[in-house]
Amino acid sequence: MRLKLGKYRFYFAPRKLTYFALFAFTVYFLGCLPTPLFDSPTSTILLSRDGRLMNARIAEDGQWRFPEMDSTPVKFNEAIIAFEDHDFYAHTGVSIRAIGRAVISNFKAKRVVSGGSTITMQIARMARNSDRTFYNKFIEAIWAFRMETKYSKEQLLTIYASHAPFGGNVVGLEAASWRYYGLPPHDLSWSQAATLAVLPNAPGLVHPGKNREILLEKRNKVLTTLFEQDKIDAITYELSLDEPLIGAPKTLPSLAPHLLDNAISSGRKGQRITTTLDDRKQEKLTEILARHQRHLNQNYIHNAALIVIDVKTNEVVTYIGNSATENKYQKYVDIVRAPRSSGSILKPFLYAAMTQEGMIHNDQLIPDVPMNFDHFSPLNYNEKNEGAVKAGDALAQSLNVPAVYLLQQYGIDKFLHKLRSIGQTHVSKSAQHYGLSLILGGAESSLWDVANAYAGMAKTLNYYNTENKYNSNTWDDASLFNTYAPQSSAVTRTTSKFDAASIYETFQALLSVNRPYMDASWEQYSSSSRIAWKTGTSYGNRDAWAIGCTPDYVVAVWVGNATGEGRPGIIGTTAAGPIMFDVFSHLSSKRGWFIPPYDELVKMSICKESGHRNTVNCTKIDTVQVHQMALRGPSCNFHEVFLTDMKEKFRYNKGCAHDVRVKTVSQFVLPPLQAYFYKNSHPNYKAIPPFHPDCEGVTEDKTFSIIYPDHNSKMIGTVDLDGFSKGIIFEASHPDNSATLFWHVDNQYLGETKGQHSIKYIPEEGQHLLTVLDEMGNQKKIIFTILGD
Repeated sequence: MRLKLGKYRFYFAPRKLTYFALFAFTVYFLGCLPTPLFDSPTSTILLSRDGRLMNARIAEDGQWRFPEMDSTPVKFNEAIIAFEDHDFYAHTGVSIRAIGRAVISNFKAKRVVSGGSTITMQIARMARNSDRTFYNKFIEAIWAFRMETKYSKEQLLTIYASHAPFGGNVVGLEAASWRYYGLPPHDLSWSQAATLAVLPNAPGLVHPGKNREILLEKRNKVLTTLFEQDKIDAITYELSLDEPLIGAPKTLPSLAPHLLDNAISSGRKGQRITTTLDDRKQEKLTEILARHQRHLNQNYIHNAALIVIDVKTNEVVTYIGNSATENKYQKYVDIVRAPRSSGSILKPFLYAAMTQEGMIHNDQLIPDVPMNFDHFSPLNYNEKNEGAVKAGDALAQSLNVPAVYLLQQYGIDKFLHKLRSIGQTHVSKSAQHYGLSLILGGAESSLWDVANAYAGMAKTLNYYNTENKYNSNTWDDASLFNTYAPQSSAVTRTTSKFDAASIYETFQALLSVNRPYMDASWEQYSSSSRIAWKTGTSYGNRDAWAIGCTPDYVVAVWVGNATGEGRPGIIGTTAAGPIMFDVFSHLSSKRGWFIPPYDELVKMSICKESGHRNTVNCTKIDTVQVHQMALRGPSCNFHEVFLTDMKEKFRYNKGCAHDVRVKTVSQFVLPPLQAYFYKNSHPNYKAIPPFHPDCEGVTEDKTFSIIYPDHNSKMIGTVDLDGFSKGIIFEASHPDNSATLFWHVDNQYLGETKGQHSIKYIPEEGQHLLTVLDEMGNQKKIIFTILGD
């Protein structure tokens, strides 16, 4: 044979030409299928831990086309085969019987009523997206045969179900199942599966107002075929015939929208994203948060966020990035990840760190008096001082002054290192930048970082109680997306960010935090859950936090305005706390509590009054369970030993107690400034009795002292939310409880006080002279400066 191409001539023997044709066809046949078979954009779908749809974003071409499924349900497979391709499991892509039936049907109808295409050929047509011509039919047949050699029958059914049109802009069985029935494909009934099986053949049938009779007829025909083939029994058949047809498309679930947005922005667009979320919890807690949000809106508080971590599995089970609100209030901002002022929410980490080093324990007294730290004078939330307070109570009451004092003792740099080690990623600046205000909200954190840090503490206790060791993965962030990666074997170590005993003591203190009104009497009910919880409120009432921990869950709540606008009602206890407790009430919990880490705890005898290790002078002894490092703590030095008469009215010394029956007394005595405030809240606190007048040569200091402000102190004038000056409270202490003090500022009379010596002054910018006199003419003077904004 001679073949001429241009001026060249080629000669082929007939056999060689046949071989060449076979070779060319083989090459074409093997490579005819594109990779991937379908390149249409897909929707991004978010699934729960159980594979239930939680949210979805439409594909770029405006179609609801879900990513390809792993498998298709048996009911749909049987229905689609019964309707489209009776010989599906017998043919190899092309069915001669189907073509024969199509020719006969078309001849009888005198029009095209059947194309004779198999399911495999329909896949080829959808993949090629070509017109219906004989040539295209031939190519589809070749593609179908190639697909039969490449894929299993089950794979072909899955490919078909994933890409077949189901009416409108719905493509694929999974999208259709959710759009028309609100169900995952594997939950479809026989009637529903049969209905969906007929749609790819005529997707225009899906309309709530037309073609209902045709659709019903086709569905029932499929059901009849299934019954005749013994795929369903008589009862199922009758019940399926009675099921109503589909109506208007349903709205897809819209849970966890912010998490879906995060996944898309991180490069997972168009993917099937399986999360660790529990869809039932997500839905219920979304409703709870929305209900609270309606109440918050009345106070112009427009945003809230919530995250729940399962402590035992280290998985996030609920993620609500922002409550349902209006667009103008930045509803699309994911507040779970957003950095916000931390308020007091970081205080437990400081207490745990100091407990681990033996610097404090829950029963140990620490000072709570007005203090000035290089022009920084912290105030407690109620603007009162207790003089001295147990460390555990200071944490439970979230007292600011003791917290700042402890941070100064521990060290800012050291605490910053600790915070970063437990995942506080937004604490990125220097100690000089933050200063001591770090512990009062001077730093930023996110709900995600804080929740994971508290979960790390809870996981440490859970794992240690089980194994008496520490898991190296304890402080890893909770899982959010299920990657189906195999779990690595647990690696144990002997150290942790915080050891179990320090966490246990911290949580014991946090059990005592006063609950909001809705749960105020929780201790009276045996069924009430024990929850270690902490709140936080940022300066200017811009952020309200509430974090709660049990052995089962960590619940973290933030409330405020995404815009940063402060409101008087943005307070951790009253705004975020009720939401947190409402969430806990809907979580299934064993209501147990953490087992004490006995290996790290010891029993220690302490002075019942000071909380320090007892000495021979301590008259009231108690035994408490403390961190083993507390044994290295200071011993009690808060007692003075002296002689008194039998009624303890006067003190005596050896030189003046000749004719008086005396006894030796050891009395708990605080430093003067602490004592001044302590006695106000502790009426049983006794001052040292004065010396008897007959004791010659004994003199007592009758002069008074100014407690606040300090000499040469510098202060910033503060204003309330309405712009009015909050003023400064001057305070003094006089040894004579009946004394009267007279106050002057810059030689201008301010007023007099008796008994409780405190007086308010509205400051002006600049340097001032404070003069205080008593009735005996004793006077004290100090200079202080009010700084500008």
